[in-house]
Amino acid sequence: MRGKLTIIVAVLLAMGLLCGAEQACVSRATDGAIAGARDVTRLLQAGELEDALAQARELDARWDEQASLLEMFVNHRATDDVRYAFSRLIAAIEGGDREAALIYAAELEGGVEHVFERQALLIQNVL
Repeated sequence: MRGKLTIIVAVLLAMGLLCGAEQACVSRATDGAIAGARDVTRLLQAGELEDALAQARELDARWDEQASLLEMFVNHRATDDVRYAFSRLIAAIEGGDREAALIYAAELEGGVEHVFERQALLIQNVL
């Protein structure tokens, strides 16, 4: 009996550690992307389209690197939605459409927040 209890406790502890590591990974990736999306929005509002485009491209490349790791934990659709938002944002900035770019930057930020919320240890996600 004592051996079975030890195994159960060890498995639960290992699962808890893995969940914590997963949360840290997702949080680190999404926090950086949200901050970057806010920077792009600030640059767009200031009319600095070239700087906004450079920032958006850098964020897009970073997201592509991190997305493959995130997709082990998060639904692919959520990470793909963020990729599509990056594509629309970059296209709008390249086309000089600041108003559309502001909309896509907000969409990007919301999409990244959704990725984090889908993975957070909340009761609605567990059930």
